[in-house]
Amino acid sequence: MRLGLALILLVVLVAAMPRLLDAQTWTLLQAVHDLGPVSGWRCASSSIYTYDPSRERPDSTLLAEAPDAPVLAQVPWLEVDRVEANLRGGDTLVSVHTTVGDESEDRRVYVLSPGHLQTEWINDAALCNVHLSDWQIVGEEELG
Repeated sequence: MRLGLALILLVVLVAAMPRLLDAQTWTLLQAVHDLGPVSGWRCASSSIYTYDPSRERPDSTLLAEAPDAPVLAQVPWLEVDRVEANLRGGDTLVSVHTTVGDESEDRRVYVLSPGHLQTEWINDAALCNVHLSDWQIVGEEELG
């Protein structure tokens, strides 16, 4: 019984060894250690963090303040469809819509820039920006 368990453990270690030596694995582990399991994985795996405010709350480690709040404060009749935060640069897109008249929809995208962010460093390289807040609207485009 012990020999079988030891053999299985040895096979698992041999199979996992190349992945353990991969630099991306260590980057992910460091990000998870610094930011927590979900936020660390999001930071290490993608440059864009997307969420739907009508269905979920923003990741509070990545976004200290919801980027859609200043948009809704300026134009409260709009409905937010999606938020796409660029974790590498910081600029964020807020996609909104409203129904105009009988059936036509007014769709817009607002571009926001964070006034405050903190860079997550791994091995002297910037991995992503976190704790984005103090949002300023820097652009608006009507999608027609």
